[in-house]
Amino acid sequence: MLKYFAALFFLIGLTNYNHLSAQNKEKPNVLFICVDDLRTELGAYGKHYVKSTNMDALAKSGALFTNHYVQVPTCGASRHAILTGMRPSKPIHIANNAIVEEISGQPEKSIPETFIHRFKQDGYHTVGIGKISHSADGLVYGYEEQPTEKRELPYSWSELLFDPGKWETGWNAFFAYANGENRQSLKKQAKPYEAGETDDQGYPDGLTTNLAISKLKELKKNGEPFFMGVGFFKPHLPFNAPKKYWDLYDEDKIPLSSNPNIPENISLKSLHASGEFNQYALGEEKAGIDKQVSDAYARKLRHGYLASISYIDAQIGKLYQELKDLELDKNTIIVIWGDHGWHLGDQRVWGKHTLFENALKSTLIINSPYSQHKAKKSTSYC
Repeated sequence: MLKYFAALFFLIGLTNYNHLSAQNKEKPNVLFICVDDLRTELGAYGKHYVKSTNMDALAKSGALFTNHYVQVPTCGASRHAILTGMRPSKPIHIANNAIVEEISGQPEKSIPETFIHRFKQDGYHTVGIGKISHSADGLVYGYEEQPTEKRELPYSWSELLFDPGKWETGWNAFFAYANGENRQSLKKQAKPYEAGETDDQGYPDGLTTNLAISKLKELKKNGEPFFMGVGFFKPHLPFNAPKKYWDLYDEDKIPLSSNPNIPENISLKSLHASGEFNQYALGEEKAGIDKQVSDAYARKLRHGYLASISYIDAQIGKLYQELKDLELDKNTIIVIWGDHGWHLGDQRVWGKHTLFENALKSTLIINSPYSQHKAKKSTSYC
């Protein structure tokens, strides 16, 4: 897997790199964008009701992977697999704490702890902003604890940055509401969605974008090759986004799941009762495999998910525009990766954590300035 992903960057991304003139042969920069819970719900994947113009444009001029499946349909384990190149081989590898148990606190070795560490070993300045490993800010601590200085990935990052804003910690920011509260502070007495009367900086992902833009300017001045990881929280629950992104959609026209029922002849153990979703105690309805939520509520929830995607799409657009303004786009490979999919009422489930395609299939886009073969559609099994 590690060799595979390195090849993904350098064989697909640099298709025509060897044909560049000798004086222009520089190490390419990499902007690796992780988007939490992003299934293939983009215009580029034929979902034309989704407002995702920036990601669609990058897919059109790059490589869009139409059959990208993750190893494990949960955040920490999926990220452990792609970071280390290891398929799950023991129970810890399917748990959210896989990175902490297998990587954090270990001595540095010649074998890289992650593919990011390999970039660093090869002379890259590596910068992590937001959720790249499992923790919201890359540090080891619990949801309701104060951050420590211990890194989940001790040797991968030259710099590890995050701006928690008014939420004060990474995990608070991960579950943020626009008024400065979070799921923990509200004791889960909250709705699973919010249309905040705020600008992009009113939620943490807007602060992450600003921080990344500021760092790109520094990296441009420094002139050394860089790997920048930017981890966005949305569309992870709660589906909170500035109201202007909700306003992009007519809720009555948002399509419902085309597969909302429990499949015939399956074990119900292959599904679950949407426990993560139901933690948001003020939701109008509870989800479960015993009955569907109402069509009206399903549309409300799907509206929140789509608004969250459009919010992140705008942040990615800002990053790409900054690359162009700095003329870094000419030497930067952009990767957009969803850590797994998500059921939006499919098979009566709201969440991930199943082995159905809805939870295992996710977004993968690679846009390289070196490739002459645009608008490619590719298959990968990651």
